Amino acid sequence: MNDTSNEAIRERLQAAIWYTVGEICESQAPQLNVTVTPQLIASLSEIVFRQAENFAKHAKRSTVSMDDIKLVSRRNESLHELISAEADRIGERHKAEKELKRKKR
Repeated sequence: MNDTSNEAIRERLQAAIWYTVGEICESQAPQLNVTVTPQLIASLSEIVFRQAENFAKHAKRSTVSMDDIKLVSRRNESLHELISAEADRIGERHKAEKELKRKKR
């Protein structure tokens, strides 16, 4: 891949993380009785992105995986449980989609 496509992929990943962090913050704010600012979302997103990227690099991979995201949350038990449950749900959905494609052949 060239630098332009790598940068585009990086920007898409950052945007996806920013969106997801924002959604989580907005959904949890009323329960926690806190106000979420765009600056908070941006800061959290940057931390998550950098940590996930560093875990992937440490594993000598160029791609961030779900395991890297789980590692980011490993010290926050409730967050780790939520992320693990979501990862399992996504994995099951992908498995079901693969089986449907296989049956169509």
